[in-house]
Amino acid sequence: MDNITLAKPLLGDKIEITVYDIEPLIGELLLDETYVYAQELQKIFNLYDPSSELSKLNRERKIIASRELLEVIKKGLEYSELTKGKYDITLGKQTLERKSNKEISKITGSYKDIKISGNVIELTHEDILIDLGSIAKGYIVDKIIKFLKIQGIESGFVNARGDMASFGKEEKIEIQHPRDKDKTIIPFRIKDQAVATSGDYNQFNENYENSHILGKEDIISATIVADTCMEADAFATIVMVTNNEERKTILAKNPKIKAQLIDKELKTYEYNNFISLEEIKNEI
Repeated sequence: MDNITLAKPLLGDKIEITVYDIEPLIGELLLDETYVYAQELQKIFNLYDPSSELSKLNRERKIIASRELLEVIKKGLEYSELTKGKYDITLGKQTLERKSNKEISKITGSYKDIKISGNVIELTHEDILIDLGSIAKGYIVDKIIKFLKIQGIESGFVNARGDMASFGKEEKIEIQHPRDKDKTIIPFRIKDQAVATSGDYNQFNENYENSHILGKEDIISATIVADTCMEADAFATIVMVTNNEERKTILAKNPKIKAQLIDKELKTYEYNNFISLEEIKNEI
């Protein structure tokens, strides 16, 4: 029995899927099937693919949506409401402008201009484009984990470059230091949990203030541990775009969301019993 890993392009970068203690041939075949499934999910949510279901919605403004697209948009609307619009899934126009290094337009529409009736989604304001980049990757990781479990896999690990999930086996996680790419910040472990990270240090134009995170406040690095990767993914952005008091209130209302945050002065803040290996060592 071996540990088998598949590493292929997905979600704008590379995804690594590992299954443990499996016959090599069976593991390789299973991971090939899993990758095909992940590509099908990516095809739904890719803002940059004109043939994706999301692009079809943004273009046609009203469609009968798949169950997967409905699930993610509904969850995105929940988080948009939770933050009173600080987190907003309708900033796709600005996302595309930032990606192209263009001047950011002012948008008068918001998440409130998404109307859902049954399985029909309609965009009712001309300014809005839906961007699910802050939540769809986590959703896909969760679906991959579920797919593997249905196939009888008892333990595995998915690493989608910033979004990770473990099941059946403990994993040690290290996160890149936000201002020194050769260093990592305090490590921690997860088992049957998910991790998502967000920061201003991987995607930016000329300086950190022009990062891919629209509306970023004082946090430069966020690490979130949650029960699902979709939750972790969304909250990693939520804590970046809310101010100190707002995020304290939001995290207090969501005690299962564990957060380790770093601000511009490189001060670290931990919420909801985020336990690092260094802290565990000091307690012994």
